[in-house]
Amino acid sequence: MVGLAPCYLRKNVRWNVQSQHVAVTRDGIRFVREKRPTCWGWQCTDSGKSSKTVPFDKITDCDIEEPAGNTCLCVENVLNIVNVDTASSGTNGQKELKIAGLKDPHAFKKLVWAMKRSRGVAPSMPAALEMVDRKGGADVGGDVSSLLMDIRDELRQHNTLLQSMQTSDQPAPSAPTDSEIV
Repeated sequence: MVGLAPCYLRKNVRWNVQSQHVAVTRDGIRFVREKRPTCWGWQCTDSGKSSKTVPFDKITDCDIEEPAGNTCLCVENVLNIVNVDTASSGTNGQKELKIAGLKDPHAFKKLVWAMKRSRGVAPSMPAALEMVDRKGGADVGGDVSSLLMDIRDELRQHNTLLQSMQTSDQPAPSAPTDSEIV
């Protein structure tokens, strides 16, 4: 079995990565790790679901660890690590929360500090919607109502398509009205 461990290493990394979720809410940073297979993938070796919320008022530091060096001499370290400290995390090098592999860790850090300063109220809607890129890069962050209208229009298109699929022998119905969507 020990000889097969390298065969399952890639699967373990995939299972571990796909089970992690992080969100910035008005209460704090919410980190969830879903139930996932480990080791050989047998059900008896599964790890259970765990979650942690770090409230903004408890955060004392949020810093980014840049990748450097190698792991096991041949695997290059390429992931940034965001470290979140609280007063209760201690001084012996323990971190309250370590998040590895975020696509834009600097934007995450800016959002965390902005939310901490504003006491959980989103500082500005464009910053929260900055990652949304709809219709070829149009600036939807500035106008929330236009974003909601775009979502409504897409829902209408999806409803029309679903109705035409259900009644394939009848012509496609017209777009539903606002009262039908709500």
